This record gives sequence, C-alpha cells and structure tokens, in this order.
Amino acid sequence: MQEKLEGALGQIIGWGLIATTLVVTPLWALDPINPIKMLVVVVTGFMCVGLVVANRKSIGWNRYKVAGGLIAGFALWQGLVVLISGGDIYQQLFGSQGRNTGFITYLAFSFIFLSSVIASGSDLLKKLIQIIFVVGTTSLAYGVVQAVGADPFNWVNPYSPVFGFLGNPNFQSSLLGVLGSIVFGQLFVKELKVQFKALISLYLLVTLYVIKETASQQGFLVLALGIGVVVGLYVIKLNRGLGIGYGVLSVIGFFLVLFGTLNKGPLASLLYKDSVTYRGDYWRAGWNMTVNHPIFGVGMDTYGDWYRRSRTLAATLRRGPDTTSNAAHNVFLDISSYGGFPLVIIYLGLMALVAVSAVKVLKRQTSFNPTFAGLVGGWVAFQAQSIISINQIGLAIWGWVLSGAIIGYEINTRSSQLIAVISKRGKTGGKAVQSSAGSVIAMFIAFVLGLLVGMPPYVASAKYKSALESGNPTVIQNAAYLWPVDYSRMIQVAGTLNENKLEAQGLKVALDAVKRFPDNYSVWATLDSMKSATPEQKAQAQKEMKRLDPLNPNLK
Repeated sequence: MQEKLEGALGQIIGWGLIATTLVVTPLWALDPINPIKMLVVVVTGFMCVGLVVANRKSIGWNRYKVAGGLIAGFALWQGLVVLISGGDIYQQLFGSQGRNTGFITYLAFSFIFLSSVIASGSDLLKKLIQIIFVVGTTSLAYGVVQAVGADPFNWVNPYSPVFGFLGNPNFQSSLLGVLGSIVFGQLFVKELKVQFKALISLYLLVTLYVIKETASQQGFLVLALGIGVVVGLYVIKLNRGLGIGYGVLSVIGFFLVLFGTLNKGPLASLLYKDSVTYRGDYWRAGWNMTVNHPIFGVGMDTYGDWYRRSRTLAATLRRGPDTTSNAAHNVFLDISSYGGFPLVIIYLGLMALVAVSAVKVLKRQTSFNPTFAGLVGGWVAFQAQSIISINQIGLAIWGWVLSGAIIGYEINTRSSQLIAVISKRGKTGGKAVQSSAGSVIAMFIAFVLGLLVGMPPYVASAKYKSALESGNPTVIQNAAYLWPVDYSRMIQVAGTLNENKLEAQGLKVALDAVKRFPDNYSVWATLDSMKSATPEQKAQAQKEMKRLDPLNPNLK
C-alpha cells in the first residue's frame, strides 16, 4: 500500500530536516556550516528519490502530474543552464564557497519537494510538528547558550554571536520566526492539555528572546506575519464578517510595515535600516543579470562573479567599490539571475500551485484545522523572508518541504480522488509497494550515490583546514588545487604564500587561478597584488579588473 511508502518517505524527510538544520562541523572543516549541510541535504534527496523509484508502480502518478511536471521542468532547465550559460562547471554544480547552492543542491531540493508531495497527509503533518519541536527547541537552547556567552566553540563571526546552527543571525531569526508560526497554531488544538499549551507559550516567549538577541529584526516580522495568517484563518472560520475585517486590517498593517522598511510612512523610524538600501543594490544587480541574460541566466550560483559587472554606479559608490555580494538577498532574483526568466517562471508556478492548494484545502474544510493553518502560516512566513534573504541550505529545506507538504495534502486528502484510486487499482496506484528488501537496497544505493555526489565540497573544506593547520607551505600550496577547485581557496592560498615570502609559489597559484577563472574579478585582483608579478602581468590584471568592474572609479 502507498501508505507504507508515505511513512518511509516521512521518516527520511524528517531526519533530513533535523540533520540539515542542526549539523555543523566546527572542529573538522574550514567552512563548518554549508558543505556539511549540502552533504546531508543531497543524501536526503537521493534517498527519497531512490525509495520513490523503487516503489514507482505503487504511486498514483496522475494525481501528481502538475507538481511533478513543474519540478521536473525546474530541474531540467537548471541542467541546461549548467551546460549552456558558460559559468565554471564545478562552481555551477557544487555552488560557490560559503553558499553551496549549486545545481546539485537544487536537484536534492527538487527530490525532497516531490517526495514531500507524495508523502503528505495527516500523519506527515503530525510528524512535522514533532520535528519542528525538536529542531526549534534545540535551536532555541543553543541560541540561549550563545546569548549568555557560553558557546563552547570559538566561532569566527563578524555578526551577532547568536546565530544558532546556521552561521548567520539573520538566518537564525528567520528560522525561529517560521517555526514559531507553525508552533503557534498548536495553541488552537482543543484536545491539547493546558500544561502542553503552557509549554508552547514558553517556547514562543523564548523564541522572542532569542530573536531579540540575534539583533535581526526580520525574525520578528516573519513571526508576526506567520502568526497573523494563522489567526486570520481561525477568525474566518469563526465568523466570515470578522474574517473580512481582519483581512482588511492585516493588508493595511502589511503595507505600513512594508513602507516602513523602505523608509516611508509612520513606521519608518522603527523599521528602516541601512541594510534595506544595500539589499536594493543587490536586487537591482540581480535584475540586471536577469534582463541581460534572459534565457539561461549567468549560471548556477555565479551571482558573485557577475555582481560587479551588473551593479549600478550608486551601488558602486555607496559603500565603496570593494563591497560586494555573492547573493541577491532575494531568492526569486537569485533564481532568475542563475537561470533566466524560464527558471524563475517555473519556480513562481510552483509557489502559485502551493497557494492554490492551500486555498482549496481551506475551502473544503468544515472546521478550523490548527495544524494545517500553522503549516500555511509557516509557508507564508518563509516566503516573506525569502524576499529579503538568502537561500541558505539549512533554512531553504524548510521552504521546499512545507511547499511539497501543502500541495500533497490537498491532493492526498481529496475524498473523491481516494475513491478513484481504490476503484482503479493497477492504473493509478493500486499495486503493492516494493518489498522491504527491495526498498532497503534502493535506499542504500541512493545513500552511497548521495555521499559520492554531495561529499566533495566537505572533503575539500576539511583537507584545506588540515593543510592550513600543518603550516607546511608545500601542503598549503597543494591545497589550492583540491577538487572541486574553488577560486576563493586559490585566492587565499596565493595571498598566504605571497605574504610569507613565498612570492614565486604565490604567483604560480595566482596565474593558475586566472587561467581557470578568467571572469572572476577577485583572482585578477590577487594577481595584481603578487609581489613577484611582472609589469606586464599587472597591466593585464588591471585591464581585466576594469572589464569585470567597469564602474569602479579606482580603476583607470
């Protein structure tokens, strides 16, 4: 029966959510956040698709043709982008250093999304609530530890020390806002005992405290929006007239907050931050990349390579030409710049399908469902933060799972559809699920493939950390060429050798870097800084730097 498949997929997705969000490696890798999260999410995605493929005959595929078609188009177009856009192949596959949101990561997200659609139902929703409490409580506990200065790890972080397991306080505050929105819905569960509701209230109070300590106000806005959606759905079920009034007030409040964050209106003094202006610079650059490369974009996770060429003069001068970014700080613009208009249109189609599915479920429900309402609130909260933030792996996986769960819940709880499935066994999904042994073998093969595909960035980061700690110049120089080759690692190694009287070795690494990454500004700047570079090499470097940063007033 498909119920067994749904349960197995739910287990994989659940453990994937926990591990992707919480696992970090501060003792073993130079980047302790992103490579390990990529590895976990890739393994999770591959195991999910392995189980789905093994049990493909038991799935009523006709039910999922719209969601399946969109996500297949999303993945296939990215594959074309990798082949056609002209960006460095390894960077497009594994992502840029500090992000790791390349094709492989997005492919894993696509697998997880499709599996969430198939697995979704009342049981998965209950499981998600349990997982949210596990992840949320752990993140809050570690956030409190960081807030009081008791963190056992000596993190190198220029921001607030309260960043949880995500490496950045903005990501931590957004995650807590999304999870808090879903948890808030549980306060409306009538069967829940008072003592459990008291614990939920305590959870939400601690959430507010930790968000405050992150010094990132977006968490408050995300949480408020998510809670507002849950309350609105409850009020609509309670009284339609009150619901309409609540909706009008909510829309007014939303625009007041929106204008306030843009330094307009009565809330501007409370909500506006300079970072909003900086995000506007990143958004305009992302839009310019999309317009100038409308079909295949600039390549997966190559925003940073194109930022200097795509920013405005105002952005160049605002904080100085050397202040740059490798992400648009807007998921939709990240996707459009990566893969052009076709890719973002497919993604928008997926998000529209989520919204339509949510409305369908809410319309056919005769009473208020706190768990589903919380899920919708969390999804809306996630989408809100995705407009102003980065697609960080530990946070992004929640958006993909919530999206798939909402679509799947709408499909899998259609009573008429269930009757059709029962009456047409063999045509839409009545065949027995693959034997337990077959499923286990498929998952094991998928697990191994996931490890092989997702591990290279983590292994390279771990080896690079070990090389730096060795202090051996030869070992450090060789680390510049660890596979997959990364421009930032080559830059760091070249600079380290150059500053430690090993100019010839540093120059060699810099020259290899410009050959490998000719369209990256930073590698040319590194060559220009090499003490043993010839005047001709420096002149060529200056010429290329001007080509890649045409509005930089410091370059002639």
